[in-house]
Amino acid sequence: MVVYTSGGSSVHYGFEVVTAFGTPVLTNSNHLTTPKTFGLNSSVSNLSIGTNRIELAQLGQVEPTAYAYGQQSGTVSVGFTYDDTNSQDIFQSIYGAPSGSSSGWIYPSGSTVPAEQGTSPAVINSLTVQVDQELLGVHDYTNGTRNSTATRLRRLLKGCVVTSLGISASVGGTVEGSADMVFGKEEVATSDSAADTGTNAFVDQVAITGKPLTFAHGAFKLSDGTGLRTLGEIQSVDCSFGTNTNLLYELGSHYSVDAFRQVFDITGSFQTTFKDLQHLHHLLNQASKNVNQDGVSDGTVKSTDLTSGDDTGVGAELSFTSGDKHITISLSGVTFDNHSLEGLVPVQPVFETLPFKARAARVVTRTA
Repeated sequence: MVVYTSGGSSVHYGFEVVTAFGTPVLTNSNHLTTPKTFGLNSSVSNLSIGTNRIELAQLGQVEPTAYAYGQQSGTVSVGFTYDDTNSQDIFQSIYGAPSGSSSGWIYPSGSTVPAEQGTSPAVINSLTVQVDQELLGVHDYTNGTRNSTATRLRRLLKGCVVTSLGISASVGGTVEGSADMVFGKEEVATSDSAADTGTNAFVDQVAITGKPLTFAHGAFKLSDGTGLRTLGEIQSVDCSFGTNTNLLYELGSHYSVDAFRQVFDITGSFQTTFKDLQHLHHLLNQASKNVNQDGVSDGTVKSTDLTSGDDTGVGAELSFTSGDKHITISLSGVTFDNHSLEGLVPVQPVFETLPFKARAARVVTRTA
């Protein structure tokens, strides 16, 4: 008896044709032409699919008498560790193709400050996720038949849209990433001999050419009203991009044919040692005084195409470096949700935790 393990598995993705939702760039109809990897330590924590079963009843009995099936929909969640070269590609899924080059990729394309009103595309880049599993040696199938050679299973999850993309780090750890996706088009799962050396062959996890990003090479800056100041003794920090994306269906097909976005949510939190009342005062003033409607900001950058008085200055900045390479996330319109203290017990350090929300973000990555 042999069972599948993650040792014979791989997960990759590829961006789809921008003008044709659910149409991946494939070789021989079932293999991503240029498979991308999410990052180091990639793992699929959830992969499920359903067909919206509808139960039909009739008078005279309490049992359902028939079934009907509606649209297909599924979810897939991938966890990974950010590296300094490959992982940044996933930001294209929420911002579209970047501008710049390996010395500075810019999301959204052409942006100079983290501003709203058009800089974040309303339609995101869909992608196809390819999941391969390989079983070596003699093994039995579910129906009892026996296979004496290796088998490769492949699933192509088409029309995937990222609903949430996260980046987080804590003391002593690596920079962790998460990508939660929904999809509505899986036409067929294939099973072939793993001995195949062509396009049907098992695809090993693409080797990462970059180095892992770590907490030790990170920095979190917050504006004090006049400029960004690096916060020391940060214990943990995270930032999440929620696209609130929904799949769109049409008459005549149970597959999704497109997707649409709603409000773009940028949220996060940080924990640092408690030093003074600055952060608490800002939170209290949000309700008790006429504070800047744009939240925490350095107040230095104005944009003439925004409503008079709006400020597109950077309120916070999260960055992780590896030599000259880096991922830098600049946030504007930062506002605190609440302020909490932990550690008010004997002989323990006191920490303050502040969840926040931002109106807009700009991501700059350097990969060379």
